[in-house]
Amino acid sequence: MTTPPALKASLRLLMTLALATGLSACASMPHKTPPSSNPAPVPAETTTSIPETSTAQHADQLMADGHELEAARDYIHAAAEARGQTQLNYLMEAAQASLKGRKPQVAILLANEVLRLQHDNAELRGAALWIRAQGLMDQGQTPSAKGNLEELLTIASTPQDVRAQAMGTLATLYTQEGHELTALNFLIERDSLLSSNEVAENHRRIHALLDLQSSAKLQNWQGRSGNPLVQEWIAVALITRQDPDPQQRQAAISAWLAAHPGHPPINFSDDTATTTDTSALNSALGSICALLPSSGPYAPLSQAITAGMATAAQLQSGPAVRVLRTTGNPSYTAVLFERGVKEGCKVFVGPWLPQDINAVAAVRKPSDPPVIALGTAPGVQQPGLYTLSLSRDVAARQIAAQSYGAGYRRAYVLYPQDSSGAAIQADFIAVWKKLGGTVGGVATYLPGRSLADNARQLLSIPPGQRSFVFLITDAKNASAAVTSIRLINSTVPIFSPALLHGAALPGDAQRLSGIESVDMPWIISPGQSWPPAAPLLRTTLPKASDAQWRMAAFGLDAYRMAERVLDKDMTGSLNGTTGILHFAADNQIMRDMEWMEVENGQIVPLPGVPKPGT
Repeated sequence: MTTPPALKASLRLLMTLALATGLSACASMPHKTPPSSNPAPVPAETTTSIPETSTAQHADQLMADGHELEAARDYIHAAAEARGQTQLNYLMEAAQASLKGRKPQVAILLANEVLRLQHDNAELRGAALWIRAQGLMDQGQTPSAKGNLEELLTIASTPQDVRAQAMGTLATLYTQEGHELTALNFLIERDSLLSSNEVAENHRRIHALLDLQSSAKLQNWQGRSGNPLVQEWIAVALITRQDPDPQQRQAAISAWLAAHPGHPPINFSDDTATTTDTSALNSALGSICALLPSSGPYAPLSQAITAGMATAAQLQSGPAVRVLRTTGNPSYTAVLFERGVKEGCKVFVGPWLPQDINAVAAVRKPSDPPVIALGTAPGVQQPGLYTLSLSRDVAARQIAAQSYGAGYRRAYVLYPQDSSGAAIQADFIAVWKKLGGTVGGVATYLPGRSLADNARQLLSIPPGQRSFVFLITDAKNASAAVTSIRLINSTVPIFSPALLHGAALPGDAQRLSGIESVDMPWIISPGQSWPPAAPLLRTTLPKASDAQWRMAAFGLDAYRMAERVLDKDMTGSLNGTTGILHFAADNQIMRDMEWMEVENGQIVPLPGVPKPGT
C-alpha cells in the first residue's frame, strides 16, 4: 500500500510549517539542548513495531546525543518515507523530540496531525493528547491544555504514570481557577497511581491545599463530596485544627475512623505526625524539621517558609522536611522540640518568635541537634544555636553600615507612622550613630496621604554632598515619597530597605528613577537565582501574597543552610535567593543583599552602594 497523495501533501505542508517554526534553525549547529522544565513522559509504545529506516536511525542517534530539534526534523522526513501505522509513530517521535527541544508549537502541529489521522488506536491518541497538552501548557494556553488532559483521563489505556501526572497538573490548574475542591479530588484520586516515594509529596500538596481553606469551607466541602477518601482527608484536616497536640489528634482521628467504618483506611504521610505509622517517624533519619507557628498572622508566612524548604528538598534531592507546628504556647513549643529530637530530627529550622526561642533554648541539651532560629531573643546564645533573621531591620542595618563605609556621614530619615516603620528606623539610627554618623532630620508620614509637607520638614536643612535620605516605604507609597523628595532636592541619594519586596514594581515606577535599595533580587525576578524553584513554588503557593513569596524565598535558603549545618560545613558562602549567606561570629548567619537602582521603571543591579557625589 502506498501513501495516499492527500497524506503526502499533508506531510509536505507539515514539514514546511515545522521548518518555518524553527526546526531548521539548528540543522547546521549541533548543540546540547537543555531539558524542558516540564518534560513529558515517553509515550506508551504501540504494539506495532517500527521498521527502522536509515533516516529514522539517524534521528534515533541524534536524540541519544541530545540534539532533539535535528532529530525531530529527521523523524518528519522518516514519516514522509513511511506508510500506515509506522508513519504515525514517526510523527509522534518527532512531536516528542520537538517538545524536548523546547519547540512546543511544532509539537502541537505534529500531535494535531496524528489526532486527525488516527481514530482507532487509543494508545496513540492518548500519547498525542499528552504531547499536545504539554505543548499548550508551555505556551500558556492552560484552558485548552485542561481539555486535553481531561480527555486523556477518559482513555483506559493511558499509562499509570501519565495519568498521575495529568491529574497533578489538573489539580494545579483548578487551584489557580479557584476550584479547590475539584483540585483536591484529583490529588486524592491520584494517590493510588503513585509509587511509595511519590505519595509523600502528593500528601504534602494535599495538606498545603487544605491548610489554605477556612474551617467553614472545609465543613461545606465535607457535605458536598461523595468520595469517602476526600471526606476522610477533610475530616482529618478539621481534627488537626481542633487538636494541636499530636497524641490527642491521633486519638481523635482513630475515634472518627471507628465512627465511620465505611471509609477505606489510608496512610496519612503527614509532616505534622498525623500518621498511623509512628515507626515511619522514628526511622526518618537525617530529617530537617521546621518548628514554626501555625496560628495567627504567622500561619500563612510559616506555610510559605515550609513550602520553600520542601521545594529546596525536592530540587536538592536532600533530606525530607517535617513540619512541627507550634500554637503560640512556648511550653508546647518546648515539648514539640523534645518530641522532634526523639523522633529523629537532625536539625531544626525555627523557632521564629522570641518566646519560642527562649523556650527551646531552656530545654535544649548540648547533645541535641542544632537549631537555626529565624528570629532573635536577647541574651540567648549557645553552641549549636544559629540565627538567620527574617526581619527587614537586617536591610536597615546593612544600609547603615555600607553607606557609612562608602563615605556618607549624614542621614535624613522618612518613615511611616506604624510599628513596623518605627522599629526599622530605630534599628537604622542605632547602627548609624554607633558608627559615627549624624542625623540631619527625621520625619514621619501617614500612608496614602500627601508627603509634600513631610518632605519639606525633613529637608529643612539642605543635605550636603555626603548625605542621603533613608526612606522606609512600600511599593504603594514609594512613588509619592520619591516625588515629594525630588521636588525639594533633585540630587540627594535615596536609599530604601526592602522597598521592592513584592513580585512587581508599582504601576508608576517611572517616578522611582534614581532610588537605590538593598533587597532580594529573586523576589523581583525569580529566574535570576535558582530558576527551577519559582514554578515549583507557584504550584504549591498559587495565590501567594508578596509577604508569602518573600518568606518562601527564605525557606529555600534556610533549607540549604540547614544542609550545611548537617554537614558541619561553616566555610564559604551560599549564593542564595535572598542574598549571599555565610556563617559569622556568634553563630550568626549573615545575609549580604544586593544593591539595585530603579532606572526608567526598570531594576538595574549595582556592584555596591553608590559613592557620595557619584
